[in-house]
Amino acid sequence: MISIYGLKKQIENQGVLTVDNINFQKGKIYSIVGHNGSGKSTLIKIIYNIENFQDGSITINDEYIDNECMNNKNIYKYLSYTPQESRFLSGSLMDNFNYIYEYGKEQFIKDKSYLYKLIDKFDLNKKLSTNVKKLSGGEIAKAQFIRSLIMNKEYNLLDEPMANMDLNTIKKAEKEILKLKEEGKTVILVTHDFMQAKKISDYIVFMENLKHIDTYESDVFFNGVMKF
Repeated sequence: MISIYGLKKQIENQGVLTVDNINFQKGKIYSIVGHNGSGKSTLIKIIYNIENFQDGSITINDEYIDNECMNNKNIYKYLSYTPQESRFLSGSLMDNFNYIYEYGKEQFIKDKSYLYKLIDKFDLNKKLSTNVKKLSGGEIAKAQFIRSLIMNKEYNLLDEPMANMDLNTIKKAEKEILKLKEEGKTVILVTHDFMQAKKISDYIVFMENLKHIDTYESDVFFNGVMKF
């Protein structure tokens, strides 16, 4: 479980991000929703330890996370992260996939046969030799999503991973997210798409004005709070 309590993070020129209490349980899908600037992306950056915080506590599987980012390298054994912005090494798309298998720890990476199934499913077979700098926005989104899926981690942090995907690809991605849940893994998804959140989520983390308003069961949120 990932537990956050009394979290405060000063965001320059915006204010203080505040999270009173969230518990992300194993084997569930959480969608973080809210208007632009509500702190959704910052929250998962804090969980992934690329943003520090000033007050409060975070534990991942009962390991305490220090508020100084450089002190928490051991938590990455639990987490994978797909950012909004693309992050690739120079070289071809296949070079980037191969790098994971060459330098990653085997217990945290799925078998390479699984990688090739995903490459085929997301129609990237003809792009493997292409330099990543020449890939389209949609192809980059597919590649980043695949990269996250092959990382065999307990908690999957996804920040708007489908923003540049077409409708058909989004449906494929949603199915893969549901498969992660079937494997007992946790998905924490930042999304602007409320209907997507309604379709695949167990819980909705609602944020507004840099504050965590509450965490709701999906049915309660959409049939009671928001009345979709």
